[in-house]
Amino acid sequence: MGDRAMGTLQLAPLGVCILPEPRPNAARTVSYPQYTHEILRHAGLCYTEIDADGLAAALPGLRLLLTVGDMDLPADLRTQLAAWVEGGGRWLAVGGTGGAADLFGVAPEAPAYGSFGGGASTLGEGYLAVAVQHRILGHLALPLHYFNGLPAQVTDAQVLAGVLDAHQRLTQRAAVTEKRVGRGSCLLIAPDIPGTVVRIQQGVGVNRDGVSAPDGTAPVGDNVLKSSDGGVLDWIFDRRPVPGVPGLHGFFEPIADHWRELLLRAIFYLAEQAEVNLPLLWLYPRSLPGLAHLSHDTDQNEPAKGERLLEVVAQAGIHSTWCVILPGYDAALIERIRAAGHELAMHYDSMSDDCPWRADLFHTQWESLTAMFGGQRPTTNKNHYLRWEGDIDLWQWCVDHGIQLDQSKGASKTGEAGFNFGVCRPYFPVDFAGRTLDVLELPTPTQDFIVFAPPAILDPMLDAVVRSHGILHLLFHPAHIDKPGVADAILHAVDAAQARGLEWWTAALINRWERARRQVAWRDYAQDGSGAQVTLHCGAALGGATVLWLGRSGRGSVDGAEVAASAVTRWGFSFRAVTFDAAAGGAARLAFQTS
Repeated sequence: MGDRAMGTLQLAPLGVCILPEPRPNAARTVSYPQYTHEILRHAGLCYTEIDADGLAAALPGLRLLLTVGDMDLPADLRTQLAAWVEGGGRWLAVGGTGGAADLFGVAPEAPAYGSFGGGASTLGEGYLAVAVQHRILGHLALPLHYFNGLPAQVTDAQVLAGVLDAHQRLTQRAAVTEKRVGRGSCLLIAPDIPGTVVRIQQGVGVNRDGVSAPDGTAPVGDNVLKSSDGGVLDWIFDRRPVPGVPGLHGFFEPIADHWRELLLRAIFYLAEQAEVNLPLLWLYPRSLPGLAHLSHDTDQNEPAKGERLLEVVAQAGIHSTWCVILPGYDAALIERIRAAGHELAMHYDSMSDDCPWRADLFHTQWESLTAMFGGQRPTTNKNHYLRWEGDIDLWQWCVDHGIQLDQSKGASKTGEAGFNFGVCRPYFPVDFAGRTLDVLELPTPTQDFIVFAPPAILDPMLDAVVRSHGILHLLFHPAHIDKPGVADAILHAVDAAQARGLEWWTAALINRWERARRQVAWRDYAQDGSGAQVTLHCGAALGGATVLWLGRSGRGSVDGAEVAASAVTRWGFSFRAVTFDAAAGGAARLAFQTS
């Protein structure tokens, strides 16, 4: 979504600088710092990517600066940054101050004891706790779980959020601070945002059972390795009660998405202060607030139940994704599913007898399903029982077979229902070295209502998805469609999501849209007293593309023709939305007039 710096005339008003990482085996306050770009590109933000060596030359053309990491910048650059902030610049720092702690009004803590491999102190594991009401924190209902970051105490800044330790005991450390400096300001987010997002949404490698919930609702210690065995969220602090269902709690706060949103809100807040009309390419077409997705795993492959589920989704008027497990349905039913507009997908089985977790078995099953689908290679996979072993093995198998979206991270026990991997939007994962894997992950947060969890969990899940502008993913198996109330639960969920403005898409359509969004580039941003202009280059067609301009009022145009600019609120801030059809390989000149 961003450009590399090529001189001040081509700079976006927001520059993003990922500071160099320490050498291996050295302490660090930020993990996977480059993942910041994944967060911002998914958000569709217009920004310029700047490396540390180019920051001094780029700074005069910037209005906003985001740095991520804790390398000390050269003294002359710190002096230049101080003058830039004094003159009206806004500096947002994550996980470190670049050696300019005084400018941020904080004092980083030294290690409690000089030790081998030491040299830097980190926040470890803990929780962000809101200290004052503030726009960048307005989406937080619970203390926000983090992993790693910069331990610092305030000297002369305002504390917006404090730090609780891993047991939620209050500390003297600060999580978010703000300091006015001349005509500008410095905002510090001490916790490690990219590393926290990666750790929560990917979990840790799985080679043994996880620890079950202490209330008995999620017995993950079942001698079967599955994705949730690698979950890192807390049974006590990260779940909330299910309204009307005593004794049941769920993960109803998408915590990784909340960290993403905190970063975005901080950027929008500073952009408003600096009177910058910042554009972004919205997540969905036609300014939709979010999406919904229905998937089915064909376990047992009972034809009559498959036919009945086809009738139910036809009654609902939506298309869904059918994850087919071998030996699959007969050819006639497979064709009826396809002809009805549904997606045929893979359901990798490493759970049944003689089905070990192995790459060659994945390949064999993929070959058989491709043949069953008439030679059409599946776009989507979900593992049977949400099986998982190792770290990124499954994702790499998907990449090797052209599978572009996976759904195997998720809830396999009732007490895990909700966002147990902290995310309700598709994301690209990374390997241990931080390299991006070319497969989207869209987790499976729950399974069949009534059978797996009470329908009462729908409302808190739907509320969270709408607040976070995410995707409501529900899984219903054909095997349960004849149980009392299950069909009605599907129809009710479809209606409830549509009433909140969500459209129901297949996983293949979600994948196609998200990948098309990633093929855009912002160029030639310019702003004067009357508004801003920017060129959006599109590598793929985007029908109903929506660009949001930060601002409460204004008029929009595309290639010189005025278009409607409707008022919308996204992530707690006011935008003007402009919708148009973007052609593949084309460039649209977008303008936003504020006077």
